[in-house]
Amino acid sequence: MKDGIPQILLLGNGINRAFNSDSWDDLLNLIDVRSERYDIGKYRCPETLKAILVTKDSVDKALQSHKERLGNLGTEKPEEQMELLQRLLNVGFDEILTTNYSYELETAALGQGKVNERSLRQMQCHTSDVRRCETSLLLHTYNSIQQNGEEKRIWHIHGEARKPDSMIMGAYYYGNLLGKIIDLNKRRGNYYSQTRAGGQTPKIRSWSDAFILGDVYILGFGFGFAESDMWWLLNRKKRESRVGKTYFYELKPKDGINRAKTDLLKLMGVEIIYNSVSYGDWQGAYEWAVEDIEKRVKE
Repeated sequence: MKDGIPQILLLGNGINRAFNSDSWDDLLNLIDVRSERYDIGKYRCPETLKAILVTKDSVDKALQSHKERLGNLGTEKPEEQMELLQRLLNVGFDEILTTNYSYELETAALGQGKVNERSLRQMQCHTSDVRRCETSLLLHTYNSIQQNGEEKRIWHIHGEARKPDSMIMGAYYYGNLLGKIIDLNKRRGNYYSQTRAGGQTPKIRSWSDAFILGDVYILGFGFGFAESDMWWLLNRKKRESRVGKTYFYELKPKDGINRAKTDLLKLMGVEIIYNSVSYGDWQGAYEWAVEDIEKRVKE
């Protein structure tokens, strides 16, 4: 906590790509069921719709058929990447959200080359809002790890590789997740209405609570226009009376940045932090970003 505000990391797939591992297209190629494989990169449509195209609108079946291979995602990464992730884990975040299905964060926390199914099952926990760990739409389910004697909660907000039914791929599944988030927030109401009567800071009972209430540092997540759940949450956060800030690390050169996206982020109250490292040095850019996050959180 910093001045009573939770410190939150939202980590996307950028670090994986910087170290040449587990790109989105790699995953789509894995589940591609087409007989004639048109180059996925040439499809001019949102990523959520590409998943529908390559699986012939059978995303769930394609994921289930590759369950064993999916479960190994993120279990072996370059040493330099593990060191960078360990630095992020040591920053002191109260909650860590990731859109990745893979387990590089858990692997870094354990300090091992890979993490197995048994270890992941032992990490699995849930908040008091649900009776058991969810198998899909993991709003209240997280992986609990110990870091420097403290619990860290890692939330796979778009699902986990070892649970194909939880993986949010395709417009249909994004719609289901957004519907559940909206329903949950209707029941929450205004988070800080209780403070008018001297109430305490609301508890984080789901990952959407963490995103709305906390200072959120967004790293390696492009905030594409197809990410309907995240755009809705940004808008919802803007409507709250007392919440933390949102920081978005933009690592592309300014002439390659989508102006519509940056203007929308600013309208939602997001502070955009631009990369100061030479373009093309992606690993250097992430090292710079992690250093900047360390300073901001610990100041």
